[in-house]
Amino acid sequence: MRVLFIGDVTARPGLRAVALHLPDVREGYDWVIANGENAAGGKGLDKKSYRTLREAGVDLVTLGNHAWDKKQIYELIETEPIVRAANYPPGTPGKGWWVLERGGFRLLVIQVMGRVFMDPLDDPFRTVDRILDEVPHDAVIVEIHAEATSEKYALAFYLDGRVAAVLGTHTHVPTLDAGFLPKGTAIQADVGMTGTYRSIIGGEVESFLGRFLTGRPHPFRSAEGPASFVATELVFDGPRVQAISPYRWEEPA
Repeated sequence: MRVLFIGDVTARPGLRAVALHLPDVREGYDWVIANGENAAGGKGLDKKSYRTLREAGVDLVTLGNHAWDKKQIYELIETEPIVRAANYPPGTPGKGWWVLERGGFRLLVIQVMGRVFMDPLDDPFRTVDRILDEVPHDAVIVEIHAEATSEKYALAFYLDGRVAAVLGTHTHVPTLDAGFLPKGTAIQADVGMTGTYRSIIGGEVESFLGRFLTGRPHPFRSAEGPASFVATELVFDGPRVQAISPYRWEEPA
C-alpha cells in the first residue's frame, strides 16, 4: 500500500498546487490524505476548497486548530470524509478518526491536537489509546497537529511499535527528520505546507511583519505566489511502514 499525506494546504496557492499536480500522480497511491484546515483563504475549510481537494483526488481531509473558522464546516463534517482532532471534548461535531479500506485492508487515520502553546484540549496520548482499543484496523497513521516538536516526538515514542506512522502538521515548515523510531514507527515532525513559500507560513509578508514590528494585531491576509506541493510518502508492508520520504513539487514558472 502507498499513501501520500499532503501537508497543510494553504489558501489559493495551496489549492492550485493540489489541483495542478495531484491528478498527474494520483494513480500511484492507494490513498491520499491532505490537511485542509487552512485551505479556505488561509483559515478554515469551506465547501469550495473542500470540493477542490476531493476533485483532485484527495480521499480524506484532516483539520486542526482552524477547524471551526468557516461556518460551512458544520454542513460538511458530519457526512464527508473529514477528520477533526479526536481530543476535542465529547459532543464536538464530527469524528476524530476515519477508516480507509481497500481490498480488505483497513487503514485507521487518527488526528489529535497538541496542548503545548495550543488550546488546552483533552489528553492526546490517552485519546489515541482509547481509539486504538475501540476501532478495528490493520494499520494506523496518527497525525498530531501541534506547535512543539517535543510534544510530537513524545507522542511518537509513546506509540512506537503500536502505530505505523506519526506525522506532524501545523507549523507549515517541513522537517528533515523523516525516519523510524526503535520499534518501527515512522515519523516526520512536520510534513510542511502546500502553498507559497514566498510568505510567512502562508500569510502575506507585510501583514505578518506588522505584528512583529509593532507588537499589535494586524489583519491576516493570505499570500499569493508560486505554489509548492509538499507531502510525505509512506510505503506500507502489511501493518508497518517500509519506507518514508518527503515529497515536493514546484509549480512551473
